[in-house]
Amino acid sequence: MKKNKNTKDKKTNDKKTTFLYLGLVILIIICVVLVINLIKKNNEALTPDYAPGTIDTNAIKEDNSKDKMDVTDGGGAVSLAYSNVALINTKDKLVKMYFKNPGKSRELVVLELVIEQNGKEYVLAKSDLIPPGYAIYEMEFLNTVKLPTGGYKGKFNLTYYDEETKAKQMVNTEIEVSIEVK
Repeated sequence: MKKNKNTKDKKTNDKKTTFLYLGLVILIIICVVLVINLIKKNNEALTPDYAPGTIDTNAIKEDNSKDKMDVTDGGGAVSLAYSNVALINTKDKLVKMYFKNPGKSRELVVLELVIEQNGKEYVLAKSDLIPPGYAIYEMEFLNTVKLPTGGYKGKFNLTYYDEETKAKQMVNTEIEVSIEVK
């Protein structure tokens, strides 16, 4: 009779141990998934409320105009010129494009080249500040996503900052562009 009881106790203990290990494995898996999601969320870049302190090293002075656009109190004014095609050379890690913040503009600009795939945006290139009167023709390709050779729909995201206070403006601009990858 004792053997049956010991065998029953052993089977019960084995079941308890198995469930304990199974629960522990499930808990570890849940923790790993939560940590991975937290890391992904923390990698999202925020747009600063005040302009970054540096002028883009690729910015070229093209416009010496001292005449600024008229603006009412509390408002702003921006003018821009751009190409609607961006060429990416993945080997050189360069994006060739054209963007100009004309001298009559009253705002500093930060330019991003963005592609959207599967509901997620990927920043492919980002400038530093582009002051009024300056243009850029190339930006560094950030290699945030693998892009096979071909054509893609993308956009320029423009963030504006007040030229005097460096405060982020309420208005942003999105411009559709074609992206060609070589």
